[in-house]
Amino acid sequence: SFLPSAPGPVALGPSPCRRPSAMPKEKDKDKGDGSGKAKEREWPELIVSSCADATISKIVKGTFRVSTLNHGKPVYKKQEKAKGLDVLIYFWDDRDGLELCGWWFGPVVGGDQVWAFHPSRSSLTPPGNEWNIPNDGAIDPTFSITMKAVGGSSSKGKAEEGGDDDAVRKQLELMKKEQQEFEARMKEIQGRAQERKLREEELRKRGLEPEESDKKTGVKRARGAEDDSAAAGARAEEERRRLEAEARKRKEEDERRHAEDEARQRREEEKRKLDEDVARRREERLRQEEEDKRKREERRKNDAEEERKRRELEQVRRREEEERRRKDEAKRMEERQRKLNEEAKRRKEEVAVLGMIEVLTRMACAVPEDFPSLEVMFDRAMETLLPYTGRQRSVLKTEAERVLKRTRGYVKQAELCRQDWEDWYDLRQQMPAALLEE
Repeated sequence: SFLPSAPGPVALGPSPCRRPSAMPKEKDKDKGDGSGKAKEREWPELIVSSCADATISKIVKGTFRVSTLNHGKPVYKKQEKAKGLDVLIYFWDDRDGLELCGWWFGPVVGGDQVWAFHPSRSSLTPPGNEWNIPNDGAIDPTFSITMKAVGGSSSKGKAEEGGDDDAVRKQLELMKKEQQEFEARMKEIQGRAQERKLREEELRKRGLEPEESDKKTGVKRARGAEDDSAAAGARAEEERRRLEAEARKRKEEDERRHAEDEARQRREEEKRKLDEDVARRREERLRQEEEDKRKREERRKNDAEEERKRRELEQVRRREEEERRRKDEAKRMEERQRKLNEEAKRRKEEVAVLGMIEVLTRMACAVPEDFPSLEVMFDRAMETLLPYTGRQRSVLKTEAERVLKRTRGYVKQAELCRQDWEDWYDLRQQMPAALLEE
């Protein structure tokens, strides 16, 4: 086999009815040329395209024609064989279950080897698309079946397409009618065989074998032939031959029935094996799906765990980055504040030094009249400005003490001089004018 066995329908009961003619035909009057001659309308051919599966594509691709009827619908057969096997498109009804009902590609009608499946139950002919390739796989969107109209043209008007559909229905009805007539004949033959069987049983109950009964009947008729005439003997001989032919036919019927029973048993065994294979494959598929589901769930959990860890690491990294930025910002602010403090301190020191220099300058130029106010200002400067003069504090303090001491000595000397001048002026005012003139 060039392809592994796949689940498919298995024929039960009698084999599907096969028509003796290879191509059903229907006589229609030709209305186009006006000649009144009858022309034959044949089933349209099917053009099957390639599919995604390269192996199956080589098998199913090609032109198909109607070859017989199965379960009330036509069976299409590929013109060429694929590796020595026929390629058929046939319909299987729901006698074996709804899961097996539909259109199939296979080498044998009802066989256990199939290549494609379509679950349509209402289509009179094979559907054009949405086929499962392989039969237990997914729908192949690249695969299609197109109907080639009779005469080689694949594109007709709507009216002609409707006519082709009517022709298909008529041909199906004719094939169904012939199948029903065939089944009626078979039932009639089976009824006659049943009557013969009952008659043989009745003869056995009487103690006579069918062959002995036939012989006695022949003997009696032979004796009657001697008495009556040569014509009677001929009739007896004809009756004997008829009985022998019926016996042979009964034997053949028994052998045929036995062969049918064996074939039915084989089909039942094949169906059982197929059901077991289908159940095993279904269990394997369910187990595989469960395993895939478990792996997907495990993979999803692992992905979720990795995502959680990644987020935690990202959060830790962000916190560390924020902490580092915060510390850097704090250091920058601290450094800036330190610089500002140093700048403020430096400016304050400069202001204090300039203030002390100004106070000392004014103190050095003091006169007795403004000395008390300058002395108050000097004392305040010594309290408020001198502590902030920084490295020049000792120098300024020494200079301030020197200036204060010098200024106090100068003011004291100036006051003494003014007191002496005032005393002299008062004394002069008290002296007589004559004395002053002298």
